[in-house]
Amino acid sequence: MIFGITLTSLTFVLLLISIAANYLYYLRQEEPMLKIARSGYFGASALILLQVIILMYGILNHHFEWIYVFSYSSKDLSIFYLISTFWAGQEGTFLLWLLFGAIYGIIIIRNRNEEEPLVMSFMGLIQAFIVLILIKKNPFMYVWDVNPLGFQQGAIPFDGNGLNPLLQDPFMVIHPPILFSGYSSTMILFSFAMAALIRNKHDDWIKTAYPYALYVALSLGTGIILGGYWAYTTLGWGGYWGWDPVENSSLIPWLVSLALFHGIVIQRRQGGMKRLNLFLAISTFILVLYGSFLTRSGVLTDFSVHSFGESELELYLIAFLFLFTGIGFITYIFRVRGVKGANLDTGFFTRELFIAFGMMLILLLAIFTFVGTSWPLLSAWFQDNASSVGPDAYNRIGGPLAIALGLLIALAPVFSWKRDNLAKIKSVLIHFVLALTTGVVIFFLGMRDILPLIISIAAVFVIIINGQIVFQMASKKSYAFGGYLAHVGIGLMFIGIITSSVYDESQKITLPMHEHTSVLGYELRYNGKETAANGKDKVLLTINQDQESFARFYWSEYSRAYMIAPSVTNSLLEDLYISPIQIIEGDAKQQSGDKFQIKKASTVSFEEYGIRFNEYEMNMHEMGAGDMTILAKIDVLDKNGQIIESIKPGIRMKGKEKEDLPATFPGTNRQVTIDGLSVEEQILVLAVSNTDQNETSAGKKEMLAVEVSKKPLINILWLGTGLLFIGFITTLVNRTKLQRL
Repeated sequence: MIFGITLTSLTFVLLLISIAANYLYYLRQEEPMLKIARSGYFGASALILLQVIILMYGILNHHFEWIYVFSYSSKDLSIFYLISTFWAGQEGTFLLWLLFGAIYGIIIIRNRNEEEPLVMSFMGLIQAFIVLILIKKNPFMYVWDVNPLGFQQGAIPFDGNGLNPLLQDPFMVIHPPILFSGYSSTMILFSFAMAALIRNKHDDWIKTAYPYALYVALSLGTGIILGGYWAYTTLGWGGYWGWDPVENSSLIPWLVSLALFHGIVIQRRQGGMKRLNLFLAISTFILVLYGSFLTRSGVLTDFSVHSFGESELELYLIAFLFLFTGIGFITYIFRVRGVKGANLDTGFFTRELFIAFGMMLILLLAIFTFVGTSWPLLSAWFQDNASSVGPDAYNRIGGPLAIALGLLIALAPVFSWKRDNLAKIKSVLIHFVLALTTGVVIFFLGMRDILPLIISIAAVFVIIINGQIVFQMASKKSYAFGGYLAHVGIGLMFIGIITSSVYDESQKITLPMHEHTSVLGYELRYNGKETAANGKDKVLLTINQDQESFARFYWSEYSRAYMIAPSVTNSLLEDLYISPIQIIEGDAKQQSGDKFQIKKASTVSFEEYGIRFNEYEMNMHEMGAGDMTILAKIDVLDKNGQIIESIKPGIRMKGKEKEDLPATFPGTNRQVTIDGLSVEEQILVLAVSNTDQNETSAGKKEMLAVEVSKKPLINILWLGTGLLFIGFITTLVNRTKLQRL
């Protein structure tokens, strides 16, 4: 749509005018320049808002001639999920980023601080670069302009591609906007730090920036927690955190923002950390850009199930990253020598030193996660095949860090600012004894592994000391307890993570239809399938004879794969987590055989052979009729890696019916079939029968293959996340209120 594209271009022009006028006002202090700068920014913000309204109008009214609406929405979506398609793709999320940026800029202008001209120069520059990306990839472009071979000029598609079914979840309606409000807000920290360096005023900026630093940590943390809960209740793999690059890309700036606002507290009270705080404020934003590059450019497509695919924006994202990394760190290098601050030499047993040690541990975890997330790119420099860092590596370093961090969080509030006083530690001996006693109880309850036990004792120590401070402050009607409440939440999270992930139990089992099966202390019964109007068919379950539940198991044409959603039954002490694996049809003849998973362009060993999965081959002519055939192009290799024969096992979908298209394993009569696949994740599960085609055995009644898990005390984790959120909110409100006084 020409009008929409024109609005994007005009936004870019107005932002450039605002940037230039702001900088000229900073140099000359000419009042007309400031008026031009503000007017330019207000105008650009109004155009951004107008583009948001137009795109939302197009989504709600099914303007499928716009490429963005066609790509991510469809007529069958409820208005709830139609709205969420706004941030389903890159263009929408960039527009959302701009909208939040516009709001933050207006707030800064309304506060009329003396840093405004320089801060708004950098804010405007960042906004302008995002607008430049949207000029390259605009949501209002027509489908026939983007894909002239697929669409006739002026022919409006009857329906859109629809929304990824994994995103059709209430948590995904609120999780992305919250997370992107956090991403966008990091530009505020960057801009204030840059303004402070250029103006050589290294003290005042933290007063204005501190509430924003709290807001960054709050919004990123809330987004991460909501994303984790979505993964737990939707994806069906049984966890809430997998150390996936997309997850890590939001975790790293969050950790750095945590270190930053603790550093600002030290600077306010003791005068130290000035250089580090400026560095962290710049780094938080740069890390968001780096995460955006990793997850949006397609460079990690083979290592992340969540990242966007290959994108024509790769060069723009690289330029975005290098431009602001250069501006930020070159300015820092040349200006940092002029930053004078106090040293942390007031004594070892002081509050500021314990907080500083805690900051170092948080940054150590951030650095390790940064390297681990970047490892696919780094390893490609010296390995033939790039590799990734698995969750075990993160967990190994996370355990010892959690112990040390817990002790520091517990002891820091005990000591005074600027006064070395070891004797104060005596005041928490009783708390330590209580924590140790709790550890003994936990040991006899079954936690026998030394590392989880020590982490739990440290967590209890954190909870007791910080909980007491919260109680004392609340009793005196002081609202400065937010930080201590957040620490209580962290202690509870440590315990909940250990109990629900280290001490969970899991068992794979098949549930014959209408028969009771005992597993992990529960009695389960599979009651068959139920067709859902939205296509997300249910598998019906009964738990302990009287509690009805269901999981979802269905074919998604959007993802070209079977999708699952678990049944999660919550009780006070644990979650019962049932994740469907496969429905085994009752009347079909069953074969025994071997199954293995293989990724696209990789080779796995099978018996004395190699199996290489090259690519999928889809019959596009059947897709318009609602039917589809998918073939997997497989090479069977000998011991020397030479191709013996290429085969193409496949499946044919006719509506909701699936038909196997087996291939024959070279030199035998054994059948090769597709047991599972995900076109989006480029993963294939192959089954090779152990018997010849004609030697199958009669099947039994329909069964549901499931993985059943128990997640002990997971409610403690959710309680901890809630207290962490409330603690952040309380601190943010209290700090904002104090600054207005």
